[in-house]
Amino acid sequence: MRNNQQILYIDPMVDFGFKKIFKESGKKQLIIRPLNAIFGLDITDIDIRESEQLGLTEQERKVTYDMHCDTRDGHSFIIEVQLADQPYFMERAIFYSARTISQKGQSGKWDYDFKPVFFLGLLNFDIRHLEPEKADSQRFIHKFSLREDETHEQMSQALRFAFMEVDRFNKAKDECETFEERFLWMMKNLPTFVEKPELWDDPYFNEFMEQATFASMSFEEQEAYIASMKQKWDYDNSIEFAEQKGLARGREEGREEQTIEIARRMLDGKMPIEQIVEFTGLGEEQVRTLMPPQASA
Repeated sequence: MRNNQQILYIDPMVDFGFKKIFKESGKKQLIIRPLNAIFGLDITDIDIRESEQLGLTEQERKVTYDMHCDTRDGHSFIIEVQLADQPYFMERAIFYSARTISQKGQSGKWDYDFKPVFFLGLLNFDIRHLEPEKADSQRFIHKFSLREDETHEQMSQALRFAFMEVDRFNKAKDECETFEERFLWMMKNLPTFVEKPELWDDPYFNEFMEQATFASMSFEEQEAYIASMKQKWDYDNSIEFAEQKGLARGREEGREEQTIEIARRMLDGKMPIEQIVEFTGLGEEQVRTLMPPQASA
């Protein structure tokens, strides 16, 4: 989608869209059901916390989450939407989760009997490198927990992570069988709809679309959303330009390597350097560097 097209539904993968649908709508089931499905839970209610969490001391920096919520019995959930690949995103997930655990302790009462913390990352980039043997896998949800390396025995339920590859998800609507697949399909394709689609017989997704309807927002909200999307469009354009530049550079480097290989073969055939320079366009000194040591001596 680009800004010259009519907007029917907002993009849940940009900051404004995600918060509008899942946080500000007041429809808690829109986030509860994915959490239950992904982590195998049965929670019925959550309290959505302030996104910004204070550091443990005045010197520590504040941490801002896209969404942070708790159940009444103390389970915590951190949801992060990430558009751009970052080299330490997984480490950031660990840091955020560990910070949440540390905040569960109360002064003088810390006995390490704390409720689990769950981290959900909704990603617009590819993390198949975490499982290189499954490079061609059709698995788009990656789950991690604390387990023994060889037996995979569960060490603790204290920390659990799930990462959903939204952008890489490539199944058609009719191929989506599980709730998680249908959720991924909606997260990726919702902003591309030019008319209301026929969905599955599940009221969840109708509610999803209703909360994402652009026309139902106030003028101020629409302006804020468009401003948010402009940032994403600028980012997408920058990535596209960089990729095209990289491809062009690759083609240029390929041509240069081919020319050098031709020059080497000419040298092996005892062709005079002057003719090689004229034929390949390489400089004389560059050609001389390609000569075997005994020939250039």
